[in-house]
Amino acid sequence: MGAAARPASVVWGMATARYDDWPRRVLAAAAPPLPDNEPALVRQLAARLRLDVADLDAADPRARALLAERWARQFRVLPLHATDDQIVLATADPLDLECERTLAFATGRAVRFAVAAPSALAEAISAAYSDGSAANPRPEPARDVQMLSIEQEVAPPVLGEDDGGSVTHLVDEILADGVAAHVSDIHIEPEEQGIAVRHRVDGVLRHVRTLPRGVARSLVSRIKIVSGLDIADRLRPQDGRARVAVNGTAVDLRVSTLPASRGEKVVIRVLDRRSALRSLDAMGFHPDEHERIETLLQCREGLILVTGPTGSGKTTTLYAALQRLQQRNVNIVTVEDPIEYRIQGIVQVQVHERAGLTFASALRSIMRQDPDVLLVGEIRDRETAEIAIQASLTGHLVLSTLHTNDAASAVTRLADFGVAPYKIATAIKGLVAQRLVRRLCACASGRGRPAGEVERRPQAAVAEPTVCPQCGGDGFHGRLAIVEVLIVGPEFERRVAAGDSAERLGEA
Repeated sequence: MGAAARPASVVWGMATARYDDWPRRVLAAAAPPLPDNEPALVRQLAARLRLDVADLDAADPRARALLAERWARQFRVLPLHATDDQIVLATADPLDLECERTLAFATGRAVRFAVAAPSALAEAISAAYSDGSAANPRPEPARDVQMLSIEQEVAPPVLGEDDGGSVTHLVDEILADGVAAHVSDIHIEPEEQGIAVRHRVDGVLRHVRTLPRGVARSLVSRIKIVSGLDIADRLRPQDGRARVAVNGTAVDLRVSTLPASRGEKVVIRVLDRRSALRSLDAMGFHPDEHERIETLLQCREGLILVTGPTGSGKTTTLYAALQRLQQRNVNIVTVEDPIEYRIQGIVQVQVHERAGLTFASALRSIMRQDPDVLLVGEIRDRETAEIAIQASLTGHLVLSTLHTNDAASAVTRLADFGVAPYKIATAIKGLVAQRLVRRLCACASGRGRPAGEVERRPQAAVAEPTVCPQCGGDGFHGRLAIVEVLIVGPEFERRVAAGDSAERLGEA
């Protein structure tokens, strides 16, 4: 039987038999007819995939130093050259997406493949990593930091201490130092002299270190890869999430990038469950205010609002309230943007406005899920306000937040949204306004001299902070919530229904 009469599968099998070292999917991408020798196949494959042909003799040792030997051998790749934001790897399987994703994560750079024959590539890898040029030990990272997942819950491989380049260790060190210092935010800001790293601790922004300007792009690219952002897009703001393990403790990160005149600024919000998920008893409220909050949480229906500026601890207070309500064995559903902390046993919904999932649309759907308690991350518009109030009037306990200066102003803010005053009066059960103040460190045992308004009070005593390692030298450690709790009574309800101003409501 002639070759022309053979089935296509047999002809294809004969053509690929001489290329046993090549992945089948790569040969399929090359498409018939296959050339008779490997160099021709490499050129054909590179042309079809619009890639370069790898020049294995021109591999740059500096690029090789960016990739650990075990990654090179596992994925059968050889670093050829690299820039601040890209690394070119020789490979016989340019269709391996897992390799591309993993090595982009490991190096903190975008990966571009160049095509090489398997046999020649294997020899080049052995030669490159047997001369010790890439095996010189680098300083180990200051802390044990492992990347666990990005926003889509994809779990990248755990990186060892010898993986990636120095930028990987630098990012690990920045994150580990921030978590160890109990920061709420890490700021990475491009300046004329270099890259400033600053920590926000207890509401105060402190300069920590200045990095060379040359690491800016690599540093930002690494952070973007970890948080699932587009490293090629430097002209638009981006937001992402990541989860890291620092010394065995899982910490969530919210990452925000902003194009600035000297480069991209990055702010990393550190969401440490240990400091945020507190019980109501551990919040440090004054006993009278604590008792009032407990009274409000006994309500089976109605609206409870927590007010205050951004960063005043409203979310922490609400999460503490949810944990107390969990003890009733009730169905609790939250709508948040973003979900800052995940709580076991509570259904949490992330707002996704681009997909049409807004606070209002999520609330409408949740009402068909038989909820007992609803938490609305923030009331931002009239539609959300009306649905939340309607839910509170139909047998559900609704908790939410507003940005107002005091408790009474929350009522007028709802009225500004266009909600009828009589509905507000009927629905609202209590208001909590709060601020955070810096807590004196335990070292503040001295007694200072009162000043200002306090000086006129003869019995006043003011603790004077001293310096100790725990408080970093300024005499303060942690923050304390100062709250104003307003429980709605008949007189207050009557004034709300009448549309009184915030000033008059505060007198009720």
